[in-house]
Amino acid sequence: MKAGILESDRVMTVSPYYAQELVSGEDKGVELDNIIRKTGIIGIVNGMDVQEWNPATDKYTCIKYDADTVMDAKPLLKEALQAEVGLPCYRDAPLIGFIGRLKEQKGSDILAEAILKFIGENCQIVVLGNGKRSMEKQIEQLELEYPDKATGIAKFNTVLAHMIIAGADFILVPSRFEPSGLLQLHAMRYRTVPIVASTGGLVNTVKEGFTGFQMGELSVEVSKSGMFSAV
Repeated sequence: MKAGILESDRVMTVSPYYAQELVSGEDKGVELDNIIRKTGIIGIVNGMDVQEWNPATDKYTCIKYDADTVMDAKPLLKEALQAEVGLPCYRDAPLIGFIGRLKEQKGSDILAEAILKFIGENCQIVVLGNGKRSMEKQIEQLELEYPDKATGIAKFNTVLAHMIIAGADFILVPSRFEPSGLLQLHAMRYRTVPIVASTGGLVNTVKEGFTGFQMGELSVEVSKSGMFSAV
């Protein structure tokens, strides 16, 4: 990779902020930051498939909508999602969605710790993803530990992913690092509010208080007792 970078006419990555992170001197450069600083790097945010991810034509959702009909459609799609995953159909309970690989990079352990802190509030959460078996087991236990409030599906499911993007009130993206990210783009396309870690392409695409909310940089520390604590 070092040779490829040095011999390139131009070095690019998938977002401007991630380009900055790669040369920041922190571990995100993975020991290539000195080389990248020498060559320079630019970032261009990658796009999304606007044909597949289009609420007006989405073949996986029961109701289609656009900017003019979103306020009528979203409550019905929320109820459809709640029914699909076995949650009570409470319109007033904020419904939070997470879709992604269950691994440290995507902040799955941060998510698990966060659920412990906010699940007592009047909200619901649905988690969809697969990856590390220990994390899959963790999300599979959500429904048993928090009945009527949380559910976890440890597998890849395209239909359910579209239903979550369309039916949730918020989409959570607690990544430790995220070169660009697509989940927040899908959410904004469907008028679902993204709540994201302040890293990589999430910084460039989610504008605080306008298209979503930034949570700052996230990590989970392990205490002497072996318990996780979100910081």
